[in-house]
Amino acid sequence: MIWTHSIPQPPVPQFLRETLKDYPELIQEIQDVLTKGVMDGPASIPPFEWAIWRLEDTLSARYSDAYEALKEAEQTGDSQAIYRAKIKYDALVVAGRPRSLPELRDYFETYKGAFE
Repeated sequence: MIWTHSIPQPPVPQFLRETLKDYPELIQEIQDVLTKGVMDGPASIPPFEWAIWRLEDTLSARYSDAYEALKEAEQTGDSQAIYRAKIKYDALVVAGRPRSLPELRDYFETYKGAFE
């Protein structure tokens, strides 16, 4: 995604970057979702709330994917596949319970004029 705004892209919260550090594709997906949400969010919803909803939707979808992958790995009996799927699933369980996400709140507070 090409960012064309005069403000920086919204940050992927540190908590999520740390939790998902072994899954750069998920971090990039979150970055893309946040950026797209900032660019295309509806005017009727405050940008911070829209970003949080989009983030929660993305994490929920990836959690579901990881759960299915774990169940499939368990059916194969392949201990390495089960281990990898379980590690990813566990990371997404933790990521799905984000804390207050101060970086996002600060970002939207700092650049609120750009969203009005």
